[in-house]
Amino acid sequence: MHFLKYNLIGILNTLISLLVVWVLYQLFSLNLVLSNFLGFVAGAINSYLCNRIWNFKSQNKKRSEIIRFIIVFLIAYLVNLLVLKLCDYLLSDYFMKTLPTTILTWIKPGYIANLFANIAYVLVSYSLFRFFVFSPKNTKNN
Repeated sequence: MHFLKYNLIGILNTLISLLVVWVLYQLFSLNLVLSNFLGFVAGAINSYLCNRIWNFKSQNKKRSEIIRFIIVFLIAYLVNLLVLKLCDYLLSDYFMKTLPTTILTWIKPGYIANLFANIAYVLVSYSLFRFFVFSPKNTKNN
């Protein structure tokens, strides 16, 4: 049941992140990496609150749990950033050569790269959140 709830929360987090990235990067032409980071921060805040309260119903002390959450967030984000940079590099030439400029007006290659990077983030973050951040065994260690 945790994984199902995690994925529902993840869908909401992803929508929040993608919306923030789209607004900052697509509309305001803010730097891709900064837009991506700010999108993930917005999603992470939602993730922590929803997972703590609804999904894992954590009783851990908030301070140590938040520290663990930030560590996992940074690890998963670094994986996300590596995938983002790699995909942006690989897709930029391909998209610029194959897609009409009208499509590129709405979807830049960096935004597609961001979608792949989000998938990498989800794959890394679930197990770390489940077994390191919100694990009931951490209640005894606090």
